This record gives sequence, structure tokens and C-alpha cells, in this order.
Amino acid sequence: MKVIEALRKKDEQRADAEAAARRRTEELYVALPALQALDAKLASHGPAIAKLVFTKDREGLARLEAENRDLQEQRRQLLTRNGYRPDEDAPVYRCAVCRDRGEVNGSLCACVRELVAVDRYTSTGLGKGLLGKTFDNFSLRYYTGEDRTHMEALLSICRKYAETFGEDSRSLLFLGGTGLGKTHLSAAIAGEVAKQGWDVLYETSQKLFDRYETARFSQGSDERIERYESCDLLVVDDLGAECASKYTAATFFNLLNTRLINGKPMLINTNLNRPQLEKAYGGRVLSRLLGEFRVLKFVGTDVRMQKIAGGASE
Repeated sequence: MKVIEALRKKDEQRADAEAAARRRTEELYVALPALQALDAKLASHGPAIAKLVFTKDREGLARLEAENRDLQEQRRQLLTRNGYRPDEDAPVYRCAVCRDRGEVNGSLCACVRELVAVDRYTSTGLGKGLLGKTFDNFSLRYYTGEDRTHMEALLSICRKYAETFGEDSRSLLFLGGTGLGKTHLSAAIAGEVAKQGWDVLYETSQKLFDRYETARFSQGSDERIERYESCDLLVVDDLGAECASKYTAATFFNLLNTRLINGKPMLINTNLNRPQLEKAYGGRVLSRLLGEFRVLKFVGTDVRMQKIAGGASE
């Protein structure tokens, strides 16, 4: 969602809130006819106040404003006396700060930025099992000794990367065996960066290559593939789990090259070691991965197997 789309959304929310308030007012008029009479008097004061302001009749303006306040108090008492809230028919805006206008003193309201961020977060491609993966719930208790010290430092690096993500951020390559937390921290970075309003896409390597394979034999453009190549951060999970072929190697090289040329960072995690990466994707890919990415080595003993052995739940 772009900012202009978020502002249109705020306009819709404001219109809905005010329409609901008008409907509630009509219901109150049926229940309390005196309320309608009070509102009619208040409405008649609008043009009169404008005229007094124009003619600079300060005494008349003060007198009419005092009458206005008295009518407002009568309205409040009428509602409360009959068991209603004083603001029973006031619009209920999603954002009390900007009243769903989307702007405050000429600047974007925080609610607009939040709309953009939430939309970006939900469109990352993170499945239900990964949406809850955060830095705070990444447990270090499954690592011991030097491994724990190493993983504490790695966790800090990942957290800082997400918190300070920008157009100049470097790509990351997570290397290590299965069950060491690569997917968890990949998802944590993706979620945090998306919440800041960046366009983040999280995809398993299998789905990514399947999408390219399908597009080969289809006519027209593919929006998903366009996002692979243009989003602010592309996260490729479990590289090497797909069925490797000359096609996947060429496709991956082209994607990698396109994003590097355009300064678009990636986060790739894989169980493959360096020789295996070279065998699967070739020397050109390995050269770019080792030369252009910051390599983070995950260490320890398979956390999932530890949890199974200890009877702990994920």
C-alpha cells in the first residue's frame, strides 16, 4: 500500500464514521424530539456567527457564543438525563489525533504510516507459522559455551540490521546446518523491516523457482516476479532445498545480478556449505554471494532435535 492509497483509506474511514454518526443522530431524534429542536437552533447560529465575525460585532458575537454554549449544555443534559452518553452521536474515528483526515498540521499522521506498515507486513509472504517469529522470542538457551557467545553476537547483528534498514543496507547470507535458527531470524528481520514501511517479500527457494518456471510458459507479466526483482528486501528461505538444475542456477544468477545492480538487498539462508553452493549454482553465483553479501555463520546443535528430545514445544 502506498501513502496515497492509505490516505484514500483514511477518507473512507472518516466518511464511514460520520455516516454512522448521522444515522445515530436520526435515531436519537425519534427517541428525543427535543434534541432535534436544540440541534436546529444550534444550526441556525452558524450563519449568524459568520455574519457577526465579518461585521466585527464583538458584543453580538460574545452574546451568541454564550447562547451557543447554553444550548450545547442543554443538549448534553437531555442526553444524559435519558440514559445516553453526552457524545452518543459523535463520530467514532479510528484515529483521534487526526480524526481520520490522515494529516496533522500539514504532516502525515502516524496512523497513515501505520496503515502502510501493516499492509507491507501482511504482504511479506510470511506464513502463519513465521509471523510470530521475532527477535524477542529467539531463544538462546539451546546454545552453550562458545556457540552461545557467537549466537548472542549474531542475534545482535540481525536486530541492528533490521532496526537500521535502509536503501544502503548490505545483503546477508545465513550459512549453517538445519535447525540453528536461520529461518527464525530471517522471519524476524523480514517482519521488523516490513513494519517500518519497507516493501519486503519472503519466499522459499522452491516457491520462487516454481514461480519463474511457470512464468516461462505464460504470456504477460507476473507481478510476483516483478516484486522478486524490485522489492526493498527479498528474503529467500532454504536456498538449495529446490530441485537443482541448470535452469534454477541461471535463474538465480539473473535474479541475484538484477538486484545487486539495482542496489536492492537480499537475505538468503541455506543449509548448503560453500562447495555445495558452488556445485549447485556455479562459481559466478558463489563469487557474488561471498563478495557482495555479509556472511553470518550459524552454529550449535539442531534446536528442533533438542526440543524433540526434551519434549519441548516450538
